[in-house]
Amino acid sequence: MNVLISSAGRRGALVRIIKESIANVGGKVFAVDAGRWSSACRLADGWGQVPRCTDNSFCKHLRSYAHDHDVKLIIPTIDTELAILSQHREFFSDAGVHVAVSGPATIKIAADKIATHEFLKSLGLPVIEHFDVASTAEDLPYPLIIKPRFGSASAGVHILEDAEACTFYRKRVELPVLQSLAPGKEYTVNFFADGKGGCLAEVPHLRVETRGGEVSKCVTVKEPRLMQIAQELCKHLPDAWGPLCYQAFIDDIGTVRIIELNARFGGGYPIAHYAGADFVSPLLRIGSGLPLQEGPLHWQGGIVMTRWDDAVFTTAQEVGLCA
Repeated sequence: MNVLISSAGRRGALVRIIKESIANVGGKVFAVDAGRWSSACRLADGWGQVPRCTDNSFCKHLRSYAHDHDVKLIIPTIDTELAILSQHREFFSDAGVHVAVSGPATIKIAADKIATHEFLKSLGLPVIEHFDVASTAEDLPYPLIIKPRFGSASAGVHILEDAEACTFYRKRVELPVLQSLAPGKEYTVNFFADGKGGCLAEVPHLRVETRGGEVSKCVTVKEPRLMQIAQELCKHLPDAWGPLCYQAFIDDIGTVRIIELNARFGGGYPIAHYAGADFVSPLLRIGSGLPLQEGPLHWQGGIVMTRWDDAVFTTAQEVGLCA
């Protein structure tokens, strides 16, 4: 039972978690990335370089690597590869490889900030306010957030304090979306959709501190409203399966506002795992040809994660430099 982590990048904690989980059943964890500098790749049992997920040969190279290393399960990690992998699930399953990804309809909703907003509104779920990007800059209520409609990993996200900033960034952000600036405390909710409209677990954590768009300090919280939203998403997303996450704010008077939906492992998933919500074992069962176990998974509130900088060492030759 070998596992392959795609676009591994800096997801070293995820590599370690999967290695710990797979040790119970035997097997190895492999990783691939488009570059040769991935630290997570160096933590895997083996690694390789593949084309970028936007390259037409990406799936072919990924399946070839999986075949050569007897991989039964591929776990994607970045938004930009989800659509192509979702559309090619049969291409991989024909080779005996399961891809841990939701169906195309769910991926399409999550990848598009406007589609996410409209979908959440249609369910009556609490959303952040959106504004017409063509509005006269002087007439908008600042501060606002501007972000790319199809962006990810906080790239291209800016806070707009006034009309001058709005005019400047509207010309520089690709397909911009304007949102109100959500007040209050920010939460991420990692959840696992069982593919039948149910949740194996839904684990909110309070984002105490973030660095570069990723959480560096956080704590799990048993927040019923956030957990209920995850259950509603599992029930109504058209073909959701496996690990997903969403982000929301709760202000001082208890108002919830959802700002983001991601159809993949969240960057802060390790805290959910160590709190008891093991999303990896269900994936290993599927990769082994076993049925998904019945939920729910039981987890603890009050578990804290605090991250630190670490280093992985290799050679100039291995990353393609001339020493």
